[in-house]
Amino acid sequence: MDKPASSSARAPINVLVADANPRRAKALSDTLRADPSLHVQSVPVGMSLIDAVHQYYPDVVLVDMARADRDALDSVRALSAPALERPIALFVDEDDVNLMETAFDTGVCSYNVLDAPPDDVKPLLRAAIALYARFQRTRAELNAAQQEIEERKIIDQAKKLFMKNEKTNEMQAYRWFRGRAMQTSQRIVTIAMQYLAAQQKSDSP
Repeated sequence: MDKPASSSARAPINVLVADANPRRAKALSDTLRADPSLHVQSVPVGMSLIDAVHQYYPDVVLVDMARADRDALDSVRALSAPALERPIALFVDEDDVNLMETAFDTGVCSYNVLDAPPDDVKPLLRAAIALYARFQRTRAELNAAQQEIEERKIIDQAKKLFMKNEKTNEMQAYRWFRGRAMQTSQRIVTIAMQYLAAQQKSDSP
């Protein structure tokens, strides 16, 4: 009787190989395909990196560049669009601190100076994926915190205006907005925005 597959087994990593040199891209892809834990696609000749990401939806993009420069990173920078963002591991064959900083600015998660990718590239790819996931979580937390601050400002502004118009205290103003939110099944900040918009409209000549 066959043993059931281990639940801890990891799914293959979907890797998209991008290299301006088709011969080198094929050689690298063939090497990676020898690892059954990797599902490898390479950017077809004539297809842009953006279109390839749309088509293959990879877990990680492996960009291999010989003597990379800033112009060569333009296509990588284009992947910063929300709908395209993917972990990116960059392999270059020459160390350049300024280029490294530019690469990270374009969204590269893993910058590796290697003459050739190692036989076992999985640790580098998994590291890029993990760093990307951590960055996404941190960014989401920062965005949520910023949104909360902005919403609090709107609510406070609406409360102050309500207090002035209705001659109430802060607690009464808050209860009014909370009550309206409950009655209409909307968030308090939405009610606050509606109140401010209505007041602005009424004040217009």
